[in-house]
Amino acid sequence: MTRVLLIEDDPLVAKTILYYLDNSETYEVVWAKTGGEAFANARDKYDVILLDILLPDVDGIELCERLRQWHDCPIIFISCLDRSDIIVRALELGGDDFLVKPFDNKVLEARIQANLRRYRKIIPSTQNELKCDGFTLDVNKHIIIKDGEEIKLSNTEFRILSFLMQNQGQYFTPKELYLKIWGEKSYGDTRTVIVHIHNIRNKIEPDSENPIFLKMEWGKGYYFCKKSN
Repeated sequence: MTRVLLIEDDPLVAKTILYYLDNSETYEVVWAKTGGEAFANARDKYDVILLDILLPDVDGIELCERLRQWHDCPIIFISCLDRSDIIVRALELGGDDFLVKPFDNKVLEARIQANLRRYRKIIPSTQNELKCDGFTLDVNKHIIIKDGEEIKLSNTEFRILSFLMQNQGQYFTPKELYLKIWGEKSYGDTRTVIVHIHNIRNKIEPDSENPIFLKMEWGKGYYFCKKSN
């Protein structure tokens, strides 16, 4: 049984999601109408969190950042806000995916399952560490060791970076990366991948505006370069 925390103040949206997921008989959904109700249930264990942004008592993005204190599970934003700056901020502060309302509940379930597969999948590597000229990726702890400092990666950042490091020199478009990491087609929205790439660069690159490790070539895609020269 997959436990879902649904944080949504619109009763029509929430009941539609509840009805759909409950009918599948594979989900147990806890519905919180406000940030306060979400906090009251926050210490329970969940497999995935569905989070609206426009809540009556708190900003959903700020709530996500606070929920990350207790939860390492996938957090999927569900919102009517379709602005790139909001999506970027939501993913930067702890979100794993973003789904714009209105959406088909079949797409919602596909996103839930894709994020769960990505979260549960073990990286097929015989190494405990992946190294390059500028940093070391600890495969077990999901951290970067750079200049003696430990930098935490989100699960999604770890999946993307470790995949590219293990396939260094190979090109992947955002759509291809979405398929590789999430295990499904991107439904035409690749902003999630692009934002996570941006966040990874901020953590691994000396200058994120001029990347030397996680590079991109127009017409080919993103690729990882092990050496900094």
